[in-house]
Amino acid sequence: MTILSPETRDMLHALTWYMTARKTALRAALSFRTPLSEIALTDMRVQYGTYFQNLLSATELMREPTPLPPKFFETELFAQLVFPGFQDGKSNYEYIKYLRNAIVHRGYDITSAAQVNGDFLMLVAEPSFQNNATNPAKVKTYHAFDKYILNIITKCESVIGGVIFETLNNAGVFQMTVDPQAATAEIRTAVQNSHVMPEWAKAMSAPLELKSEWFVDMNNSMKDRLREALAPCDTLNPA
Repeated sequence: MTILSPETRDMLHALTWYMTARKTALRAALSFRTPLSEIALTDMRVQYGTYFQNLLSATELMREPTPLPPKFFETELFAQLVFPGFQDGKSNYEYIKYLRNAIVHRGYDITSAAQVNGDFLMLVAEPSFQNNATNPAKVKTYHAFDKYILNIITKCESVIGGVIFETLNNAGVFQMTVDPQAATAEIRTAVQNSHVMPEWAKAMSAPLELKSEWFVDMNNSMKDRLREALAPCDTLNPA
């Protein structure tokens, strides 16, 4: 059985955080109802932006050179991120990437256009984004694959987490185990190098036994949290 390396473990922790944070942001974003105060509208703008920021942080992490096969993820993502009338998965991904970039780097207000459905604001998506090519021949336009932000999110939720899970599963991540001896040594080194623990606490921890089953349990718990984080958000119906 393959041993989980520290590098892969740290990458999985980051991935779990990004995908968990995107769920938290989306739950908050969908909770707002009209009439909205100026402060509430600002909060809603922050939460929708945070959703895309974390979702794209996760996908970009999966596309980085890591112990996992990034090309498999990218190929599968582009193959599955297709919808009726929008069959170019790469273009669809580039749209949400440029949407994220506009929110994070240019202060784009994702709540600037909306229609009211009952007491729920249906945000209208920016119709398109262009890349930053200086050569006119290389300028490309990426179009929204739905009129409404909520529907774009629903489509992303139907694909992205599943592709990440498939990539990790094919790489054997959920079957990886830990080396208790290496984990024990890592913890003891971290304790000794800690800038938070007082010296008396470090000395007290030195003789304590670290049981191998603890590391197995922690590894299994990490995998469970990752599976939960990758599942589609269950609060997509604003009703």
